[in-house]
Amino acid sequence: MTVPPLGTRWVFAAVRWCLDAGEERSSMAVRPAATRVLDRRGQLLDRLSDAIAETGIEGVSIRDLAARANVSIGTVQYHFATKTDLLVCAWHHAQTNLRVRQGGIAELGPREQLIGRIEALLPPSPEDRLSRLALAMSTRATHDRRIAELHSEHRRESEVIFARLLARTNRGRLAESRDAAAELLALLDGLSMAVLTGPTRVSPDRARRIARDWIRAWLAG
Repeated sequence: MTVPPLGTRWVFAAVRWCLDAGEERSSMAVRPAATRVLDRRGQLLDRLSDAIAETGIEGVSIRDLAARANVSIGTVQYHFATKTDLLVCAWHHAQTNLRVRQGGIAELGPREQLIGRIEALLPPSPEDRLSRLALAMSTRATHDRRIAELHSEHRRESEVIFARLLARTNRGRLAESRDAAAELLALLDGLSMAVLTGPTRVSPDRARRIARDWIRAWLAG
């Protein structure tokens, strides 16, 4: 069996630890103390998401998070021993929120699902917390190996999903679907950044219109 690099194993373990929070919550209904611990961790991640969206990752510290959450530094360190722990769990927290935003989309037909997923990935406003958090994490991935591994895996999964949807909406272009999915994701990245950094030039409505035009061109090809 091939053993993944140490960094990859570490990230998988950290993400598993974050994922376990949701699973543990449902199994601890009769253990209110344990549930309170999980609730506190979720509250800290919400405050962390606020901080990253407002000031970026570099300005966030355990001390700052403690002040925002009105808890002691020791409380934050109990849940997240290091800043890397914070960021890995913040990444997972963002992906969980994205899945919530995409709720019900998977039940739609291929064309409607394609449009729904595109619109869920585009910022509804320049101040959208989830979109700003995603941008900050993507930037962090350029020089943080652990975040980069998470980012790469997420992009691979997204590309597979979009390639499948593109192929289902235009069977005649099946051979192009994987490259087209990569192109579409790159377009969405650029549009998202434009909305967040230059909304007077690219408004949320304009971004959605451009993305929909891309889809129409794909369907007509």
